[in-house]
Amino acid sequence: MTFRSSDMVFCFDACTHRKEIIVATTKSGVTTRGIGFELERLRTKAKLTLQDVGDGLGVSASTISRLENGKREPTPEEVSAILAVIGVIGPERNRLLDQARGGDGSGLVEASNPTVQSRTYLNFETRATVITDFELMLIPGLAQTPEYAYAVISAIQVDEEEPSIEVRVGRRMARQAILARRRPPELNLILTEAALRLPIGGPKVMARQLRHLADLTDRSNVTIRVIPSSVVGHAGLLGQFVILDFANDKPVVFVEDRTTGLFLDDPARVALYRLTVEKLTDVALDEDGSVRLMTSIAHDLDGG
Repeated sequence: MTFRSSDMVFCFDACTHRKEIIVATTKSGVTTRGIGFELERLRTKAKLTLQDVGDGLGVSASTISRLENGKREPTPEEVSAILAVIGVIGPERNRLLDQARGGDGSGLVEASNPTVQSRTYLNFETRATVITDFELMLIPGLAQTPEYAYAVISAIQVDEEEPSIEVRVGRRMARQAILARRRPPELNLILTEAALRLPIGGPKVMARQLRHLADLTDRSNVTIRVIPSSVVGHAGLLGQFVILDFANDKPVVFVEDRTTGLFLDDPARVALYRLTVEKLTDVALDEDGSVRLMTSIAHDLDGG
């Protein structure tokens, strides 16, 4: 069995009981971090500690922790060994092994499984220190009211096999708990006036949503900027994206469509999205002007 600790690979020969140390190169990225999230989730689900898994493999708990934290890229053999100790078999095991074999360090990960995509994004979101979210036609999930979320999910859900609308709304509301933490992330939202004027759920629901947005700006960690409709062309016309920054890890950009989510951490790609944010901010109203516009639209939706 092969297992790696720090930047060494430990090859244990079950017949001779000898351990050979080979220097290994490592690389990190969204693939590595995504695998780590899944290993942590599965270990926790199995009610095992880091020490339990480490003992089962003959390595330290810190070695398992580094793998779960995405500090090193695990080999397929490592993933297989950990899953064996945890007791994971079947499709989930195969999926993680395929992911471990396919990680090429390119900084581009495509998540086509909606459940895995959602879990991976949630893990990044809960660990982020700064979240910058641009939305073209909708209010971002972290700022949605339950009524608005229900209306949005009702409109976009086309697959009857997807979780019920109530379940999805509950998950979305649960995500917002990060804003109430003792040390919440910095949340920067960039929206369009078109999104504010689209009365999803009806005028009253939308008016309450806009007032909720305005209230959020009272928090010191939340900034909302609106691109007015007078700005006909802008750098965000290709669609929404989220930039997630972390205290001790590389930033990640998340881009999503109906069936696919892309997690990007290549520095050049991230830099391009940061430049897009700068261009969008340049044409957006300032914070006070954005709040005034939200409040004015809410007043109009309420019938004056």
